[in-house]
Amino acid sequence: MLRPSASLILFLAIAWADGAAAQRPARTTPITPRAIALAPAKPGAAPLTVTSHDFASMGSLDRKFMQVVAGGENKSPAIAWSPGPAGTQSYVLFAEGEGETRADPTVHWIVYDIPATATSLSQGVPTDADIANPAGAKNGLEDSVTGREDLSASPGYRGPNPPPAANHPYYFQVFALDRNLGLDPAKARRTPVIEAMKGHVLASGEIMVRYSSK
Repeated sequence: MLRPSASLILFLAIAWADGAAAQRPARTTPITPRAIALAPAKPGAAPLTVTSHDFASMGSLDRKFMQVVAGGENKSPAIAWSPGPAGTQSYVLFAEGEGETRADPTVHWIVYDIPATATSLSQGVPTDADIANPAGAKNGLEDSVTGREDLSASPGYRGPNPPPAANHPYYFQVFALDRNLGLDPAKARRTPVIEAMKGHVLASGEIMVRYSSK
């Protein structure tokens, strides 16, 4: 019986590895831009400066801001921003996560119709549709569990729950608008909010933070 040569064995091994790799689903970065790119500010607008008392820019997000199932407290972090330009009527906040194998960023939080007199949200904003402080602000719908806008979602903040060994970036984006959106909170999902913002963003800014799961 003839034994296969070493070169033939090596060739077959490489071919098998290439075939197996081709069959594995590729891990891709999100192809849909974040809200800040889909609803851009007017040309020449100075960016808003977004900060937090709860984390540093490009720093690490504390576990208490994770979902309860991830060992956290599901508290929203405190977010602050510099005042918008003249004509600002309201602010919108988006918290979106990247790093998962699907096209759209994960929406962890939307707050809209934040009054122009406010320049911050305190830690632990309640998840009711109507926010008491600042008065007039409303929680939109997150999609961090299903990742699908057309499925059930909940108002208010829902923290990250990344898979083991993940190291995902999360972006807190703030928009200064020349109008109130006036959307029904029950319908305030990512796409309707972004569409309503388009053409009305006077300025925007963001801060990025990471969370590394163990």
